[in-house]
Amino acid sequence: MFTESEYFDEQFKDIQFSKEEVVAVHFYDCTFTNCEFSETVFDECKFTGCTFIHCDLNLMKVANSKFSQVYFMQSKLVGVNWTEAEWPRITVPSLLKFEECTLNHSTFIGVALPQSTIMNCSVKDVDFREADLTKANLRGSDFTESVFGETNLSGADLSHASNYQIDPSQNRIRQAKFMLPEALNLLYCMDIVIDED
Repeated sequence: MFTESEYFDEQFKDIQFSKEEVVAVHFYDCTFTNCEFSETVFDECKFTGCTFIHCDLNLMKVANSKFSQVYFMQSKLVGVNWTEAEWPRITVPSLLKFEECTLNHSTFIGVALPQSTIMNCSVKDVDFREADLTKANLRGSDFTESVFGETNLSGADLSHASNYQIDPSQNRIRQAKFMLPEALNLLYCMDIVIDED
């Protein structure tokens, strides 16, 4: 399928490429629309300025692959271990942007994603321990059963986000934005009684 080592400004539509392997291919400013990449292995690939729209990326592998300014829109990314990707050693803002996506059962442990976007997404049972989400846009997402620990959420926007369980003593939340009533979730880990009368 991908016979070239580099692709620039390509439009890929309706590709069925699940359970395949893509090795050392670099994509620059490419758009993928209605593509099926479930369980596909991207090994040592590079995605720069790319956009995925209505794509199925469930259980894809991202071993040693690089992502920079990549936008996922209305796509499925269930069960992706993002820790396997190769992330920059210096902090780079806005590496990933997810809008209206399904990210359930994924892992971002220790991944630095400052100023990234996870907006209006289903983010259930996702592990964000030790991740850097400084100034991230997390608006409107559902974080049911997701794990935060030693996570940097400084300046992050969780307006209209729901079902998060974030312990303020175990995470950095300075200048983060929350909304009532969901912000009461920040109190439940404090072993106090909240009287709602």
